[in-house]
Amino acid sequence: MAKWGEGDPRWIVEERADAKNVNNWHWTEKNATPWSKERLKSLLKDLEIETDEGKAKITEVTKIDGEAYANNRKAKLIFFYEWVITLEWTGTIKDDDKVWKGKIEIPNLSEENDAHEVNVVVTADKDSEASYKLKQLIRSVGTGLIREKMGQYIKELRQGSCFLHIM
Repeated sequence: MAKWGEGDPRWIVEERADAKNVNNWHWTEKNATPWSKERLKSLLKDLEIETDEGKAKITEVTKIDGEAYANNRKAKLIFFYEWVITLEWTGTIKDDDKVWKGKIEIPNLSEENDAHEVNVVVTADKDSEASYKLKQLIRSVGTGLIREKMGQYIKELRQGSCFLHIM
């Protein structure tokens, strides 16, 4: 333990009249939830998935539950985020005008998982051969696109894009 007057100068808080957090030495926390919700919506809404067999589009982000925080301790940034996201999709099979609908759930977007590990659960509102083909299209091609968007969100969060809106 340091003797009085021999400690790290960044710890001198009680001697400052303004009690300023010098060099961000002490723990600070900023709520990145509002920025994150808007960013996730903008990344996912209207995302199109298309192959030779058909095409699908994310029409709505129906639920984003969770939170995100940007923390600073000893000038080191630490991010905590945990999200459950529900999306709605519509799609058509090639040479068929019938529009099919369904949902996509992302149950585990958090700092514990890399973007390529994020689960993407695809369901259709009605069971049929065409809806099954669309689910397979979304699972095979759409999962990669969604994971790519999740990776972009994580990268922007860690680069501090959220700080432009919360500081």
